[in-house]
Amino acid sequence: MHEAGLLASAVSALTTASEGRPVTTVSIALAPGVDPDAAAAAWQAAAAGLPLAGAAVRWLPAPDRLACLNCGREYDGDRLTQCPDCAGNGLVVRAAPELELLDWG
Repeated sequence: MHEAGLLASAVSALTTASEGRPVTTVSIALAPGVDPDAAAAAWQAAAAGLPLAGAAVRWLPAPDRLACLNCGREYDGDRLTQCPDCAGNGLVVRAAPELELLDWG
């Protein structure tokens, strides 16, 4: 389960950035393929006993950037998202980061 490593790194980075102050809210974007339930469980395990433990975490999708193989349009989505112009299949041209800390407070 690679979510454990991703969230352990995120908790460590946020602990350093917050300088030990309590954090009450966190927004995290997850790429397609990262399981939100596994990420939530990994967050709880990694944050246990830290000032982040009680934070309300908001999980958001981080879409990939795709290019349509039929018409060439670039659009956001996951690997199965069809082109909004022609309903063609897309190829990922820029993968979303697996995890991104968006904001906290």
